[in-house]
Parts: sequence; C-alpha cells; structure tokens
Amino acid sequence: MGVFTYNCCMALILVRYGEVAIKGVGTRSRMEGLLMHNILSGLRGIGISAKAIRSQGRLFVEVPDDRVKEGIDLISRVFGVKSLSPVRAYVFKELNDIVNAAVKEWSDLVRGRRFAVRVHRVGSHNFTSMDVAKAVGAALKPFSAGVDLERPDIELFIEVRGDNAYLFTEVINGPGGLPLGSEGRLLALISGGFDSPVAAWFMMRRGSYIDALFCSLAYPIDVINFLRVSHALFSRWSIGYDPRLFIIDCSPLISEFRAKANPHMWSVLFKRVLYEVASRVARSIGALGLVTGESLGQVSSQTLHNLMAIEHGIDIPIYRPLIGLDKDDIMDYARRIGTYEESMRTEEFCAIFSEKPRTRVTIDELDSEFRKLDQSLINNLLNSIVTLRASAAGKVIDGLMLGASDVEIDHVPRMPWSLI
Repeated sequence: MGVFTYNCCMALILVRYGEVAIKGVGTRSRMEGLLMHNILSGLRGIGISAKAIRSQGRLFVEVPDDRVKEGIDLISRVFGVKSLSPVRAYVFKELNDIVNAAVKEWSDLVRGRRFAVRVHRVGSHNFTSMDVAKAVGAALKPFSAGVDLERPDIELFIEVRGDNAYLFTEVINGPGGLPLGSEGRLLALISGGFDSPVAAWFMMRRGSYIDALFCSLAYPIDVINFLRVSHALFSRWSIGYDPRLFIIDCSPLISEFRAKANPHMWSVLFKRVLYEVASRVARSIGALGLVTGESLGQVSSQTLHNLMAIEHGIDIPIYRPLIGLDKDDIMDYARRIGTYEESMRTEEFCAIFSEKPRTRVTIDELDSEFRKLDQSLINNLLNSIVTLRASAAGKVIDGLMLGASDVEIDHVPRMPWSLI
C-alpha cells in the first residue's frame, strides 16, 4: 500500500497496534479497517479532516499541521492503538539520504545532549537497521555530547519502510486492546460510583460496544450523577460509537421491598430485580451479555454465595471484569480513564439497602423473596425506560440541574420522566 510523504501543510502520525497485528489475515484486515474507521470518525467529530492508510502493520494518519496536538490526543484514546508518534517522512534512494535527513532534523536537537538512535526496518534494503543507526549516530555525534545507548538524554527513532524513512522522537502510549466494535455489543449496569464505569471501560478495551443502563432511586440527583460519569467515560473513550443510555425509574422498588421483602435481603433482591430488567433490555438491543462492576467480597451482595444466587435464572452471560481487583486498583483505573472526579461527587442513596445484610443467601431463599413481589413489577419498570444518546448527556444535565437545587438527598422523589 502507499505511504504519505512530507507535506508542508500537514502533519503525519504513525499509529501502531498490538493484538490486531497477530490475528489471522481476514480478522486482521477487518480489525484494521475498523480501527481506521474509528480514528477517522473520532477526528471528524472534533472537526479535523484527516486521511489514513494502512502499511504493513502500521496506520499512517495525516492531519492539518495546526491540529496535530488535538489529533494525537484523540488517537491516543482509540481502543486498539498501542502507541503513536508524530513523524517526518522522507523518500530516500540510498542510506546517505537517511543520514542527511537525520542531520537536518536533529542536529540542533542533540546539541549538548547524549543521544541514542533506534531503528526499525521493514522491506528489502542493501543495509541493515544497525547500519542506519551507526551511520546516523556518527553523523550526529559532532553536534552532541556523545552517544549513550543505555541512558541517553534523548532517543531518536527511525522507521524505514520501503523507500520511505520516518523520523520521530516521541512514542505516546495508547490504550491497547481491540478496536471498539470488533467484539459485538454489551449492556453495562452503570451507577455514578467508581466501579461500574471502570468495568465498562475494560470491556470497551476488549472491543465491545457498550450501552449503559441506570436504575434511578432518587431523581434527579442520582440521574445527574449517572449522566456526569457517563459523559466523562463515553465522551473520552467511546470513539467511533455513540452509546445509548437507558434510565429506569426504580423508585417503586422501595415501597415494594418494604412491604413484602425480608429487610436483611433487600440489597441482594435489588440486584436480582436489576439483573432481570437488564437482561430483557439487553435482548431487545441485541446485546450479548451484561457488564457489572462487582469485585469479589467488596460488599455483602458480592460474596460468592450471593453472586451465585443473584444470577440464578438469568439467561444471558454476565461479565465482571473487576472481579479480582481491590478498591485501590479500581480507583487507580478511574483516575486513568477520567471518571474519578465525577465519581467522587456521587451521593450514596441507601434507602434500598439492607440492614445487617446476609452474605450467604441461597438460591431458594432469593427465589422465594423474588416471588413475593408484584408480578407486574418488572414490566412496569421496563415501561418507565427513557433512552438517550451519550452525546446528549451534557444538555440533559444542564436541564436537570435547573430543577435539582430544591431536591433533598435523604428522600426518594418520584421521577417526572417528562422532564427528560
């Protein structure tokens, strides 16, 4: 395939990918195409007109020179991207052409500094990568404080591909993983807390489109919190897809539980109802499973016994990517992905949670509690669903904030869905 060469008005970004490169031919081609689509879609979304091509395990993306920093920032958040570098491209005929390009680019940069030259080469040439490194190093040494391959002040990179040489000094890490959309669709149960957004991020990183479901107990405050966290997650990471957000009025559960259910099992029963509702929503949108933020033993509803009881009878896979992480791990990831600050602002609504909760509820016990509930409850909850796109979350937050100042946190108002 072709390659971009130097254009005075444009900047060139070399994009590397990891797992995609080791897939079979057909799968690799599909994933490369999807990765390129997501990058270009994301750039268009921020008003950058770009071009992209594939070249033997790399993508090259050309963006306007005055938008290169924005382009790099966006591409560094595209799932499937292992790393990227802004590069200068030169066509060469012989090794000395590469040396001259390196001196032109870097003679001032190495002045007074120790440097190392790192070379990667693809194609058939009458020289090796070591030949390039030695020749460039020798040419730059008079301008510098010397060569130091172990602890240089600056590293200089050259990637030789066919008759083009790409020169760069930066390697910016991406999130890795697989291109978003390469592994189908999942429905994530997302609250405003730390765990569930991180769980959704992990499954996005493995290539799954993520839509989100939220069960509101204290409208509008908890809805605002959910939308803030969702906006922080999806606006930053769901590049190439605009997720659907499903919001359900779950406040009727409180009076139903208080009237009919064992108070020591409320939190486990709440999860059981939520799984049932979510599984039906998932099937309706073609999702292939649910994603939750549960971590083993973190709270009473997340013991092995209770998790087994909660998911009994749910006929769709449940993915728990955080199951082996502790809270510190999860919060570190929340900081990394940008949801930490919004999750810190989230209020806790405890009206539905058990006092002296049971940690070893059996399947039969939970099924018995579930049967006590009004048989029309699930359908009524499903009928309350409001759906919006993640891209609209900011506007909805602004509208809800206008009426939120008079809402007390310690009670659970009914949700006036017509306001959304």
